[in-house]
Parts: sequence; structure tokens; C-alpha cells
Amino acid sequence: MVPINDILNNGWVQDLFPKEDVDGMISGLRNEAKGAGIPDTADAMSAYFLETVKSKFKMILCFSPVGDNFRVKSRKFPGLVASTSIDYFHPWPLDALIDVANRFI
Repeated sequence: MVPINDILNNGWVQDLFPKEDVDGMISGLRNEAKGAGIPDTADAMSAYFLETVKSKFKMILCFSPVGDNFRVKSRKFPGLVASTSIDYFHPWPLDALIDVANRFI
């Protein structure tokens, strides 16, 4: 969960790729970055690479809201809640809503 939280919070996981691979990915974006007016410095190219990854990256996580597991994980890894959109794909049945209300409220 730590790498997923890092990706959600800042778009990058430290030491995910070897330095040579990162250099290759950044050099592959060099022409595109020049076209976007990004200076050809290591910091600017790294920032451009990170922004490109962030803009194209999509992640789907599925959690059940039942029990303590999601609550505990959301406290340990705040990116799960702060940097995501929560979709409920299926409406809850009425008996499930009543059961949750009776148990927790």
C-alpha cells in the first residue's frame, strides 16, 4: 500500500526504476518537452516527466466499505481518500442500509 499511497499523493515512487531507465524515459520526452517550452535541464525535464505521468495515470482500487479494514487503511494511507474519487457502482439494498444504520448509528 505504501507505493500506491505515494503514487496517489505525489505521482512518484522512490527507486521504482533504476536511474538508467529514468534517464531513458526522460530523454524520450525531450522533443515533446522542447515543443512545450520546457528548458533542457535535469530538474525541469524530471518535473515535466512527472507531470506527464500524473496527467495520464489512472488507477482503480476496490474496497468494501464493510468492516474496519477500509477505515484503518484510510488512516494509514491518506492518499486513498484525499487523492481519489469514490464511486459506488451498485446501489445498496434497503436491508443492507438498515443493517448498517442499526449497527453503527
